[in-house]
Amino acid sequence: MEEKNLNQNESLEIISRMIKETRTNLERDGGGIYLLWGYLWLIVALAIYFLIRETGDYRVQWLWFAMPIIGYPTMIYMLKKRDKVVVTVIGRVIGNIWISVGVAAGLLSLYMLVDYDAYPILFVMALLVNVGLAISGLVIKFKPVIIAGFLGIALSFVMLMVSGMEQILVSAGFAVIMLIIPGHILNVAKKRGSHV
Repeated sequence: MEEKNLNQNESLEIISRMIKETRTNLERDGGGIYLLWGYLWLIVALAIYFLIRETGDYRVQWLWFAMPIIGYPTMIYMLKKRDKVVVTVIGRVIGNIWISVGVAAGLLSLYMLVDYDAYPILFVMALLVNVGLAISGLVIKFKPVIIAGFLGIALSFVMLMVSGMEQILVSAGFAVIMLIIPGHILNVAKKRGSHV
């Protein structure tokens, strides 16, 4: 097989095409995934908040584990159901970013079972997910995701200023800012056939 040396312009063109293809795939299919996780996060957070208020039983926080139990199988089903697309190197990078964020979030959650007071979990989770979101947006140069990610990073620090159960409400707000709004933007772009 003959190797072809690419000049700088050809290399940049290939990278630009991969970014565009990844962004197009996200616009085509991403809205549903964002909305799945966003609404799941919002519903679980609000359910936990209201159950604690009504019962005073903080064990309902175990409901946070409903997110991966419901979310991952549903996401896998959604991904298998969609049209097959070419996965670019950039697409794999984005996937690997979220695998890393998911593993870190899972380990953080499990460690809370060992030492509940180790760190402010909702702050750490919000910061972690928002950093993943911002990096993903920057990699594919997608403004709604970039804005949501950096806005979320800045707002994550609100968690350190809010105490008690109100942190759960702030967390529910993150679901709207980081996932639900960008998910709806993606769906609108898909319907219009335009790029955001």
